[in-house]
Amino acid sequence: MKRSVNFSFHHMVRIPEPELMEDFTQVESYAKADFESAHSFLIRKFQDRIPLRFAPESILDLGCGPGDMSSRLYLQFPMANFTFLDGSEFMLDFCKKRIDTLVPKKRNNKIDFKKELIQDFVPESPYDLIFSNSLLHHLHDPFEFWAAVQRSMHQDSFIFISDLMRPDSVGSAYQLMNRYANGESEVLKQDFYNSLLAAYRIEEVKEMLEIVRLDSKLNLEPITDRHWICYSKQRN
Repeated sequence: MKRSVNFSFHHMVRIPEPELMEDFTQVESYAKADFESAHSFLIRKFQDRIPLRFAPESILDLGCGPGDMSSRLYLQFPMANFTFLDGSEFMLDFCKKRIDTLVPKKRNNKIDFKKELIQDFVPESPYDLIFSNSLLHHLHDPFEFWAAVQRSMHQDSFIFISDLMRPDSVGSAYQLMNRYANGESEVLKQDFYNSLLAAYRIEEVKEMLEIVRLDSKLNLEPITDRHWICYSKQRN
């Protein structure tokens, strides 16, 4: 049975969007969008927070989308085994094509592309690194996301999650859309706007972490006017 999420903060009400991107035009516009600035910034934040000499053998990318972030992860850890998971077949196809251009023919390590809903994902074994960017805001029940993270981790896993933050008002959402997606297609601009309205506020994410008892293991912080990150605390 799904748990209800009744947050009591006095802010703009969350407006959910579809959980999966399955329209090809929408997926293609997303795959061709210029995320260089935002994604490079997020990867730098990730690199700043991973343990020194971190060399994961197994990596899970939850909600890999068309693979821009996935390719950056692969280039950082080319010797690791990867699982790229997404519920959209079109998204996964774009991701596979992008990763295939990077992988040498004689590579021995395993790369799996899984078309699977996050609530159905049961890993064969836990992962050393669990990574996710911009998946949580798509889910109508956010606890499905945290349950998948918990199923996929072991005691020493490093977790890094990033996503959008819902602004205070519709007007603020429009301002963010015009500031950061003005040069993109109308389809992508609308998607970005819808995603801002569907995103969880950082106070809501904090409450989720407390409910699933991950607040003692994960740091949570805003890093831009529209992004937050959540990552494993350093062990003493």
